[in-house]
Amino acid sequence: MSALEFKRRNGCERFGLKGPLAAEWLEARGIAVPAAPNRWTAAARPSAIADPGADDESMADDGLLVARLGTGEFFLEDCAAGSRLRTLEPAPESPQSGVYPVLREDAAFSLSGAGSYDVLAQVCNVNFADLELASQPVIMTLMIGVAVLVVPQMVSAWPRIRIWCDPTFGEYLEESLGTVVTESGGNYRR
Repeated sequence: MSALEFKRRNGCERFGLKGPLAAEWLEARGIAVPAAPNRWTAAARPSAIADPGADDESMADDGLLVARLGTGEFFLEDCAAGSRLRTLEPAPESPQSGVYPVLREDAAFSLSGAGSYDVLAQVCNVNFADLELASQPVIMTLMIGVAVLVVPQMVSAWPRIRIWCDPTFGEYLEESLGTVVTESGGNYRR
């Protein structure tokens, strides 16, 4: 995965949760939550654990990602078949005090490979190259004028930037960022 690549990520389940008891609610269901706001954790998909030959990229893509957006707000994404999230969503007919579901229909993208930081420097005011990725940061910023949620990761020796935005801005962000990637010599896959 050394080549610069930008693509839309489809087929993932997303779920949001907020409230003063949201962290406890997730932990009671066996979900590890980040200890601090603006951090993420991930659990490898069960088949990746069973398959030690699975590559780093598929393990990072398919595991359950939990991003802590604030003290009591969480964003979860699961790209594995038979998503765990479908079993987690609190039923609307049985609301719990202190735990509130948040609708997440985000458009999702992935920017990866050599040159990713150069592309981001053109479209965003956050210097991703200087971030300490081992701390698993979650960044909320603007990218080409669109509010985005960003999880930067290292996959093998290359950066992989996961990006989410409101679906009404998805096509604009995709076309604009895809153009920058193409002009930078990368591959843009729709």
